[in-house]
Amino acid sequence: MYLVHIHLSAPPDGGRLPRTTAADLTAHAEDRRNLLHISVHPDPEDHPVVGVYLRAASLTEAEAAAVRLWQRAQADTAPLAGWTLLRAEVPLLPHALPNTPPEQPL
Repeated sequence: MYLVHIHLSAPPDGGRLPRTTAADLTAHAEDRRNLLHISVHPDPEDHPVVGVYLRAASLTEAEAAAVRLWQRAQADTAPLAGWTLLRAEVPLLPHALPNTPPEQPL
């Protein structure tokens, strides 16, 4: 499973992502079995982030699937048309790395 962050930029006239963004994206999934969850983080208003949890064979495939998902939804959903996709990437989280073993006493 991967979490891909879709970073967006607001249309020139501003606005907020629609409250239906998660549902709109879900409706455009290629394979709903591999789409696990969508989380919309609407703030800051001009650069919201959409988190897409999905199953994929690799990080690259997950990021590409998230881009395709956004593009399909955007092309078919008028309120998303003015938004610009800045990037879609799996965030690298330091706490996701293996824990360092505790130091052994001498």
